[in-house]
Amino acid sequence: MRETVFLTGATGFVGTQTARRLVAREGLHLIVLVRGKTTGEAAARLSRTWWPRPELANAIGSRVEVLAGDLGASHLGLSQEDYDSLAARITHIVHSAADLRLDGPVEELRKINVEGTANVIELARLAHRHHGLARFAHVSTAYVVGKRTGEISEEALTDENGFSNTYEQTKFEGELLVRAAGLEFPVSIFRPGMIVGDSTTGEIATFNTVYVPLRLYLTGRLPIMPCRGDLPVNVVPVDYVADAISTLAFDGRAAGLTFHLTVPPRLLPNARQLLDGVRDWAAGALNVRLARPVMLPMQKPPRAIPPVLFSYFSEDRRFRTTNAESLLGPCTMEWKSILPRLLDYAAAKGFLRASGRTAYEQVVSRLQSKTRPVRFHEIAGGRVAHRSAGEVHEEILRAAGGLKALGVNRGDRVAIAGLNSVRYLVLDVAVGLTGAVSVPVYSTTPAAEMEEILRASRSRLLFVGAPGLLGELGRMNIDLPTVSFCRGEAAAPVIPWEKFIGLGRATALEPVSLGDEATLRFTSGTTGRPKGAIFRHDQVRWMAETLASLLPWKARFRPASYLSFLPMSHVVEGILGTYAPYYLPAPVDIWFLEDFKGLARALPRVRPTVFFSVPRFYEKLWESFTSRPLGRISRLMRPVARAALLRAAGLDRCAQLISGSAPASPFLLADFLRLGITIHNAYGLTEAPLATVNRTGANRPGTVGAPLPETRIAIADDGEVMVKGPQVTVGYDGVAEQPFHDGWLLTGDLGHLEGGSLVLDGRKKDLIITSYGKNIHPGKIEELLKGIPGVAEAMVVGEGKPFCSALLWVNDGATVDGGVEKMNGLLSHPEQIKKWQVLRNDLSIAGGELTGNLKLKREAIRQRFGRQIEAMYGSTRVHVPPEGGTRSARTP
Repeated sequence: MRETVFLTGATGFVGTQTARRLVAREGLHLIVLVRGKTTGEAAARLSRTWWPRPELANAIGSRVEVLAGDLGASHLGLSQEDYDSLAARITHIVHSAADLRLDGPVEELRKINVEGTANVIELARLAHRHHGLARFAHVSTAYVVGKRTGEISEEALTDENGFSNTYEQTKFEGELLVRAAGLEFPVSIFRPGMIVGDSTTGEIATFNTVYVPLRLYLTGRLPIMPCRGDLPVNVVPVDYVADAISTLAFDGRAAGLTFHLTVPPRLLPNARQLLDGVRDWAAGALNVRLARPVMLPMQKPPRAIPPVLFSYFSEDRRFRTTNAESLLGPCTMEWKSILPRLLDYAAAKGFLRASGRTAYEQVVSRLQSKTRPVRFHEIAGGRVAHRSAGEVHEEILRAAGGLKALGVNRGDRVAIAGLNSVRYLVLDVAVGLTGAVSVPVYSTTPAAEMEEILRASRSRLLFVGAPGLLGELGRMNIDLPTVSFCRGEAAAPVIPWEKFIGLGRATALEPVSLGDEATLRFTSGTTGRPKGAIFRHDQVRWMAETLASLLPWKARFRPASYLSFLPMSHVVEGILGTYAPYYLPAPVDIWFLEDFKGLARALPRVRPTVFFSVPRFYEKLWESFTSRPLGRISRLMRPVARAALLRAAGLDRCAQLISGSAPASPFLLADFLRLGITIHNAYGLTEAPLATVNRTGANRPGTVGAPLPETRIAIADDGEVMVKGPQVTVGYDGVAEQPFHDGWLLTGDLGHLEGGSLVLDGRKKDLIITSYGKNIHPGKIEELLKGIPGVAEAMVVGEGKPFCSALLWVNDGATVDGGVEKMNGLLSHPEQIKKWQVLRNDLSIAGGELTGNLKLKREAIRQRFGRQIEAMYGSTRVHVPPEGGTRSARTP
């Protein structure tokens, strides 16, 4: 008979790890019971849990058969036909399902841990009567012995000393049932200790038991450890447990035996050794210096320790491992080598439980949190409005219902164009919950370009949250239902916000697959038509989790304040900034700024924890610094000046200042650094929203930082930067030409690596080749030009010409000639700007010279200023008739 295993608890951590090993067993068929009303719902739930494990997720529907049921129901919630069929086919049962809550109500825990176990035993009886069951493998816990002390044999099972919690009690009751059933068919019982992450990767689903005091110690909340220094810490890696279960369940010698899946006492760390290891790791990995904790046994738990865990701080027992070591061989766990991997993984996840949710579901879940609350604030029209998490939660669900009422289904595209606001967030989350695909568009996008994007994206519905854009709708040749989420009333035929929200009602939302498309983000169109980059739900979630993990360690656990001011249609704000705060393990205040021009006034009010902006903001900030006496003081007083200037700017509580979206002048960054202010360059693009970043404590000026976790950077033979990683788009929507080569994203940027950090040299398409055959990277020169006081924007030209020239857009009254000449002294002869044209700064998005994120549209500029460009190459001295207040070109 074919080996067919029935597995319970497949969505749990031990169940998932055991399933990995069972699926790898040749010829084995795996049947898993997953809670759900339908097979499709159960399979979707399992797929989410197993998503990080492609070998498992891809096996669903083939080698892995999913049954929708209920462990606590008669016949496991299956029809009689399905139940009988299941019993007739299975050769082995692995029962790993459990309610793991240590302090749950006893009757609730009995539903799974006792009644559920009884129901699986009934299935085993039926299977054994039918054809003979090869094995019933039951996953129990070493703590079924309750408060017993001393040496614990693997056969010991008694409640004479009572239990520390309801979990121990109900697992004891469940194991009693299994032992009794062992008289009828072959049984093996597995008793793990305190399970920690994988010994190789550190991966774990829930950071409970031993992780709780470690987190408290790492965050400075537990200076006194309420236990003896020589207390053995009964931890065991999950791979040891899963390997043992999947091996011994098929070993005939294991029938009738109980196994302590614990590390032998001789190999366990004690509490003092474990914490010393944590201190050493924190100093190297987090740049955090921890004081050595005081080890002080207590009668009552300190406030930080959950009372239900306190019994494990005074253990006085040793678990024998005779059976396990006789069949598996001696345990060789080296806890000193495993501990850093466990801590690396825990720190990267912020000690937050792996939920399997999408980023959109994480928002909804987090809004219901009492321990890590979220509050919202909107700055608009000179006023601040406050919104509670409960109000926003309710509005999201109603918006999801409104989308359904308007006929939006899974996979439909929904366009959103508006100012940053709570309503924008509500819509974005609601779209994600329904399984539709969001298509954010800059609210400043010209009507013709927006029309093109709406058509290219095949959007079914348009949401508009910018009054100016509402007036532009009449100029678009589109027949698209439109909803206004502007403040104030909207004229027909636009659907007003109140009416849309009124459509919402309680509606069942099908689980969204992590592999489904989540959002379509259009490129800025600097070099041609905008293209829509597709991102899946798993990618959005990864980016949000990863960005939250990049925050300096101590700042991650303090109450956080986040300011949303960059357009939410931008990938940095709309993906990274929008969802990362909901993965922070701390209370969060989220502020939305409607008008970017009000940023300088908003920052002192918000005082954000982390701040990301474009280089132009930092240029303005430096100008404000140098306009004050504090910005021009002696080195001795610089620490005082730094604190005062940052406080005045509203950046004094900021754990990290980040610059991105465009190159920042190295001279500007050096100016800040001389004052003691570090700005960290980062790098990303629409197709990979964040690829590298300089982190606190590891900043390398002149670079854009090291790759993000799980991200690889390579340089092609021609110097083009290539990226691989979970954040890289799966491709352009509806476009034949894709931006990949051999699986690598071709960024279009030129660069090189220095010590693992990326240095950008310019855009590949912007490379200038002079008539002398010299290759010039204009980006570097343009950064220097924009560092000249008064220069707002610069564009270098010279393709096919004997020398380089520049168009300079300057602020009124600025004199830049001396600055250009001084800058030339920093460049090689071919790079030097021989002529330049001074122009009035009238570039705009509406005029077609700037993209929605304020980058130059070079071809459009070349067309508009063609006369000025050609005049700079027509003679040694030129005078061009000014266009819109421009001034004559200069030559040094």
